[in-house]
Amino acid sequence: MVEKKSLAAIFISFMLFFVLFSLLSVSAVAAQPNETLVKQYTETYPDGSYAVVSVYQNEPLTRSGPVSGHKDFNYYDGGLAWTFTVNGTFTYTGSSAVCQAASCTYSIHNNVWYCVSSSARPSGNSAVASGTMRRGTDNVEIYPSVTLYCSPNGSLS
Repeated sequence: MVEKKSLAAIFISFMLFFVLFSLLSVSAVAAQPNETLVKQYTETYPDGSYAVVSVYQNEPLTRSGPVSGHKDFNYYDGGLAWTFTVNGTFTYTGSSAVCQAASCTYSIHNNVWYCVSSSARPSGNSAVASGTMRRGTDNVEIYPSVTLYCSPNGSLS
């Protein structure tokens, strides 16, 4: 009888350790320094493919100053095929906002897709990126155009 209680105590101790470790691990992963998901939506296309678009803001807002962030365009074609991202750095004053720098990156998640071209530019209060992604099996092309906007109060969308 004592052995069963000891085994139960060891098992419960192990489970508590596992739960605490898991909670600490999740907190560490979720706590990206100065990055907040501010908006997310889905775009659906006639062929059944879709994109999940997410906007992340990096700095906490103040009355004025710099802010940066990125907008991810995740394209799904059966599964996640590729991600096209625009990055922007802005200054805002409370009455206006200006994009200081823009860049773009991409990640291929399904190797039948590849990037033909990509470019980014600042334009007023927005960072604009566009590209051409091609599916190598049948040469289908998708033309992602991703724009990250900054409002006069520093909010990104």
